[in-house]
Amino acid sequence: MAQCEFYIERKDRHCGMTCREGTNRCVVHSDSPAKRVPCPLDPNHTVWEASLQKHLRKCNKLKQRHLNDDQDFYQVDLNTSGSSPLQPFEDSTQDVLETISLVEKIYNQFDELVLDQKANDYMESSRMLQLPSNKKHAWQQSSLIQHMVDAKMFGPNRTFIEFGCGRAELSRYVNQVALLRGDLDPSELPKFLLIDRGSNRMKFDKKFSDDSWEIAKLQNGRERIQRCRIDIKDLKLSSLLENGRGYVAISKHLCGVATDLTLRCLQNSSLNNETLRGVSIAMCCRHCCDPQEYINPEYLKVQLTKNGSKLDYNRFFKSLMKMCSWATCGRRPGMGDDDIGEHFTGLPVIKREELGRMARRIIDEGRAQWIRDKGFNVRLVNYVEQEISLENVALIVVPK
Repeated sequence: MAQCEFYIERKDRHCGMTCREGTNRCVVHSDSPAKRVPCPLDPNHTVWEASLQKHLRKCNKLKQRHLNDDQDFYQVDLNTSGSSPLQPFEDSTQDVLETISLVEKIYNQFDELVLDQKANDYMESSRMLQLPSNKKHAWQQSSLIQHMVDAKMFGPNRTFIEFGCGRAELSRYVNQVALLRGDLDPSELPKFLLIDRGSNRMKFDKKFSDDSWEIAKLQNGRERIQRCRIDIKDLKLSSLLENGRGYVAISKHLCGVATDLTLRCLQNSSLNNETLRGVSIAMCCRHCCDPQEYINPEYLKVQLTKNGSKLDYNRFFKSLMKMCSWATCGRRPGMGDDDIGEHFTGLPVIKREELGRMARRIIDEGRAQWIRDKGFNVRLVNYVEQEISLENVALIVVPK
């Protein structure tokens, strides 16, 4: 089959879809008078309008929505805030401009985050040697795992819950480290609860079994993991917990609102200061947060009042989200530090990146304060250098 000839100007490339024999465009970009419309179940794909009702009866998204209907751990919207959906309003550049000085003022209250990149001996002596070139993910995993070790999150009869686990790569290496440490009986080795709403290819689930045999000659690797395909907002975690175990919540690059849903999920469970032994979450994508689902809106409202701002919470949060994107997405190829381009702020790119990190910190500090109020010790750390990952802030939580 030939490739679609439609040129996508925004992406500066041709469409990657194939087209039917005798045509030069895929069905999405076809010149056919028949109309394609977004699927109501998932707007990310389109269908012929005339076939919409037939499609809805067999769409995979419909099956996925009802995948967990009979499961005890499924409760729709359990971990959402319950707030009414925010009425859409037009993004205001003026709001963003007013937010800039406010962000700088709030940020000046905080101590500077120091670089605290750690290295795990077991990761350095095994995982790193397997990677001749790109080691960025391995460095991140090594640092996060060593932060867990130093915070005493490892121990007998632990269950690591990886939220937004994807292929479960982080959990795999946590399992390797637990095996290589050699300080636990086979019956005390960690279990893993893998949470993700997606259907991921090339999962590492089988590797738990392979690693357990290769490292410790144990055959129980696969028995120690449970994967649940579910949205965090619908996860009734208490139904999956076992008595007599300590739990650790982990994630590497938990995107946007998923961090807030995860914190609320932990709050809504039966976990407490005795059974929740730690949290280690590398956060990302604050520009994909949701003001209605943010875990600590009161924190931001207090900041607005204290600094005499006329912005309301929703407009301030939307502006924060916009600014957060500057920390990771604002620099185009070939741009120098002092380049302004056509940006509406008139600020050079290096200043916008700095403001993006400030906005990101404000959102993170609200999360950290919410956790402190629940009786835990919390640290925000730059767990790797920016050259390794622009999203380099982790939330490290331990009981008091």
